[in-house]
Amino acid sequence: MVERLDTARFHRRAKLGGVGRRGYDPDMLLTLFVYAMAQGVCSSRRIERLCHTDVAFRIVCAQDVPDHTVLARFRQQHQDALSGLLTETLVLAAELGMVSLGVVAFDGTKIAADASRDANRG
Repeated sequence: MVERLDTARFHRRAKLGGVGRRGYDPDMLLTLFVYAMAQGVCSSRRIERLCHTDVAFRIVCAQDVPDHTVLARFRQQHQDALSGLLTETLVLAAELGMVSLGVVAFDGTKIAADASRDANRG
C-alpha cells in the first residue's frame, strides 16, 4: 500500500550518505508505522520490540531493526506529512474496497454511574 502513496516528502530529509550508519529507508519506516497503527500499536519502544519478536514486523523491517529513538524522531520530523497521509490511506483503502467511508457520529451523553475504581477491583 505504501508503494501507491506519494512518499517524496519523507525522502527529502532522508540521510543519503556521509559519516556514520546509513539511514533507514523512509518507506520502510512509514510501512512500519502504518502496520503498527493498524495493529493498535502506537509506542515507538513497543514497535522496536515487535521488530525483534513478531514475524510480520521483522519482515517489514527486513530484520534491520530501527531503534525506538529513530522511530520517534521520524514521527516527530514528519508529523504534518503523517497526518496528511492518514487521509490518503483511508481514500486508498476505500478505493481497494477494504473500508467504506461514510458519516461517523459520536454521542457525548453523560450518564451517572456507581462504578468507582475500588468497587471494580476484586
